Amino acid sequence: MTANETPRTDKHAIRWYLFLVFGVAALTLALAGCDSSSSSTSTSPVAAAPVTPTEAEHDSVLVSHLQEELSHLGYHSGHVDGVWGEATSTALASFQSDNGLEATGHYDAQTAMALAEAAGDADALTVESLQQKLLELGYYDGVVDGDFGEGTEQAVTDLQAAQGLDQTGVLDHETFIAITDLHATTVEQEHIDAARANGIGGVEFLPASGATVPDDYLKQGDEGPEVQELQERLTELGYRPGDASGRYDAATASAVLAFQEAEGLERDSIVGPEVEDHLANPQAAGPKKSDAGPRVEVDLDRQIMFVIDSSGNVTTVNVSTGSGRQFQSAEEGKGIVTAHTPTGEFVVQRSIDGNREAPLGTLYRPLYFQGGWAIHGNPHVPGYPASHGCVRTANWDQDFVWTVIADGDPVWIYGNNPDLPPDAGAGA
Repeated sequence: MTANETPRTDKHAIRWYLFLVFGVAALTLALAGCDSSSSSTSTSPVAAAPVTPTEAEHDSVLVSHLQEELSHLGYHSGHVDGVWGEATSTALASFQSDNGLEATGHYDAQTAMALAEAAGDADALTVESLQQKLLELGYYDGVVDGDFGEGTEQAVTDLQAAQGLDQTGVLDHETFIAITDLHATTVEQEHIDAARANGIGGVEFLPASGATVPDDYLKQGDEGPEVQELQERLTELGYRPGDASGRYDAATASAVLAFQEAEGLERDSIVGPEVEDHLANPQAAGPKKSDAGPRVEVDLDRQIMFVIDSSGNVTTVNVSTGSGRQFQSAEEGKGIVTAHTPTGEFVVQRSIDGNREAPLGTLYRPLYFQGGWAIHGNPHVPGYPASHGCVRTANWDQDFVWTVIADGDPVWIYGNNPDLPPDAGAGA
């Protein structure tokens, strides 16, 4: 695949993400009636029964894909916001009715396969997330392009074999849990441990594992006027929560995370009293320079990036930079190197509008500022340093960055980077 090709998925990819959503929904979730928009253009008089969620967390990216496919098929006319509710469930029930299935408004295997046959091409972000995890776990070495082809299927099969699971190549619920747990306990924990050991990235602000969330706190999946006020306030302060829809979706969670990082608060994308106090009276320092844009500043200590446009407007986004973790260099003769993000003043040397396959992973719409180091999109941008050295942004934030920053524009990176050898590594 060349750098300028558009990522795509085939029916196999759709089948994968439907099995993923079905696995999470049917085995751990019941889906709540929390979106109120009209959903179906079908003439079938179907009303899905309301469903109650469990304590399991929702993945709004996955739900967004289902909403997109139901919209494409003419069953969902509401918001594509990643929040499962009555409108989405009703749309699914209408699809089931029109395709000779029991109109339950729930996923089942027959519905998953029927959607896979009907949907055609799908958004690729879900498969990209899978490929990224498999790549970081060492099972996949292809392009993170959202195409569930033979390489991705083989990677899933190999992981299943290593974990003692049935070697089907299909990401069923058991396999999904195995990949998620393995990634969290190995790759993610190694990133956190390395960053702490090297004193970079403010990892002391990560929340305690297993912490409960009070009911009156705002979090992903919530909706209503309080969420809309939150989105409007974040936009006013220069963050990117998406449209002020009143639905706490993935973009809003990312913007809250960036705000918490900027303000030096616990990084959990949850809005409680402390976050509310800072929203009312923000304390965060902005860009260090007053130079006109377009340009960017990357603050390694807070894991944020300031994007300054030609009019001087400042937008703050969440980033993930070099973890300080040691890894095997892809360059011949370099051996083991340490992931770090170089500090200093640079300019964008070249840019690629599409996916760039690099030795250590795939870079989405990269803006190269020194050698192999780039600012680029990625499916996984946590609130701590996790990259091989590049500056990761969420894919939707990278699309925005591309509207502001071009070749030749300044890039200034500062913050705590430990003393590293001159051959310390760069990558995805």
